[in-house]
Amino acid sequence: MYLQKKFFLLLLSFIVISCGANKIVYPTQIEYTANPQLILDEFIPYIESQGYKVLNKNDTRMTLRNQNGFYTAEYLETDWMNSGIYDEPSGKEFIIKQKVWIVLDSNQISVESVFGFIDGEEMVIFDSAPDELYKVVNALPEGLKQMIVSKAL
Repeated sequence: MYLQKKFFLLLLSFIVISCGANKIVYPTQIEYTANPQLILDEFIPYIESQGYKVLNKNDTRMTLRNQNGFYTAEYLETDWMNSGIYDEPSGKEFIIKQKVWIVLDSNQISVESVFGFIDGEEMVIFDSAPDELYKVVNALPEGLKQMIVSKAL
């Protein structure tokens, strides 16, 4: 009986702790088969329809360098957007920025979400988010992924 009680309390504690934990926000990777310019033309209106402002609509091409050499990508960056969700300890509103790379050489799209809040003159950036914020941060990457699948891009 004592062992069953202990096991039940341990199981209950594990469930409560795992449900209350923050989720880590990883960059989203998407494969594409269509022309990168077509994808770019589809992404800009979609990103703006989600409330973000694209900062570089007319200047998206960039050459980047990694350990294997140079590669070319179409790059979109949004302005910071208010999330409407507040950090509990500080009471500051979370803001979100999205960065999208459409890599031309490998047919890969990478979406990086950056989020945090401004504390005085300092920007506090987070790697993990509570459930409610996680849904808002991941809405754009998931929407772009669904667009690629549904429109066969």
